[in-house]
Amino acid sequence: MVISAPEEGRILDVLPNRERETLEKWLDGLSVEQRQAIKVVNVDMWEPYTLAVKAKLPQATIVADRFHVMKNLNHCLTQARREIQNKAPAEVKAQLKGSRWVLVKNQQDLNETERTKLETIYHVSPELKTCHELKELFRLLFDTLTDREDAKQTLQIWIQLAEALEVKALKPFLVTLRNWSEQILNYFIERWTNAFAEGVNNKIKLIKRRAFGYTNFNHFRLHILVEFAPNPT
Repeated sequence: MVISAPEEGRILDVLPNRERETLEKWLDGLSVEQRQAIKVVNVDMWEPYTLAVKAKLPQATIVADRFHVMKNLNHCLTQARREIQNKAPAEVKAQLKGSRWVLVKNQQDLNETERTKLETIYHVSPELKTCHELKELFRLLFDTLTDREDAKQTLQIWIQLAEALEVKALKPFLVTLRNWSEQILNYFIERWTNAFAEGVNNKIKLIKRRAFGYTNFNHFRLHILVEFAPNPT
């Protein structure tokens, strides 16, 4: 578990696991003033984190990171593609081959070749077409809305649309939306994201690869803290 302060561009600590008790113990190590100064906590959708924050930082607004929300939706879309592809006749399987990144990539970022591939997918699989269009509509919700109440109403319309279309592959995502609705909607208060932490995670993966893995957590933790230490002024 990596704890960071995005507004300061630095890592605060690296914890050995993702358990609630571990995070609560770390928060207990802060002074009362430090805990009270924390107003927003951006988390991925892992319940132990939210439980720890609610217990130790009751004043803080918990925000479900938008990138993890989209990752969850893209996972459902990928599962749908796999199921459809596995059941499809040979000629359709051939058309759907290599379609994963075309479906999960932002449509506006597709190149000409990818756009042509998407048109083929739409043609051979109406169900995937519906899933992808819903995914893009949901992404636009995050990209364009700036008011929490507007987002709440629009999200409800999106849910009703997904339910009416009876897309089986999206049912797990609908459950996620209901379970995390408050934290997801909190994003629209100030459009807080965890982009800094995502960049940190990518860099940590590189550190692990360079070191061929770590057998000692403390060495790994110190390496990360040194790597992300602020430059002296």
